[in-house]
Amino acid sequence: MRNLYVVSIAGLLLLTASNNAKKPTDANFTNSINQYLAKQGEACAVLNRQFPLDVPKGQQKDQYGIGPKLVALELAGLLRGSDTTAVVHGMFDALQGTTPAQPVRHYELTAEGVKYFRELSGGLGQATGLCYGRKQVDSIVKWTEPMAMGAYSQTEVTYTYKIVDLAAWAERPEAQRAFPEIQTEIAGQSKAAQIAGLRLTNNGWEVPAQ
Repeated sequence: MRNLYVVSIAGLLLLTASNNAKKPTDANFTNSINQYLAKQGEACAVLNRQFPLDVPKGQQKDQYGIGPKLVALELAGLLRGSDTTAVVHGMFDALQGTTPAQPVRHYELTAEGVKYFRELSGGLGQATGLCYGRKQVDSIVKWTEPMAMGAYSQTEVTYTYKIVDLAAWAERPEAQRAFPEIQTEIAGQSKAAQIAGLRLTNNGWEVPAQ
């Protein structure tokens, strides 16, 4: 009889916890969005390059090109660079015949760089980047009254976020100069409101997988 009583109490506590998780509250929404951001919320500097990579000497100091970014990443210890010669194919090389070898800066990812290099899902296909932190909810600004839509009750939650687990390389001045978006993201992390659509499931609120 005593065992049955213990099981009943345990079941009641589980049911209470489940019901609490289904309530539309700031705490539940924060927990749900953070679970989503833990998987989909990496903050990354887009690079759109694969490694190893050869950059012609003439492009290394192009202010708006890839050169300064690679130099900054080399200084941060994410890339290893060396001077050599290589054949670098351009867009119109097929029309111009054989391309001769030329002086280049050859870049490879270091062991440290491999930790942060990612294949990213871009609008025009696969992109690449170096990730430097993870987004986490800073505050819930507001949310709409949950409404039944199809099989689920749904709401839109407006929130702000902060960057956590910031990588040391992203704090370096040369990295922030080469990738201004890093500095912007860190400085304005709690100011730009984001919107997440959440739905109510048997286990509580969740952000549907994209």
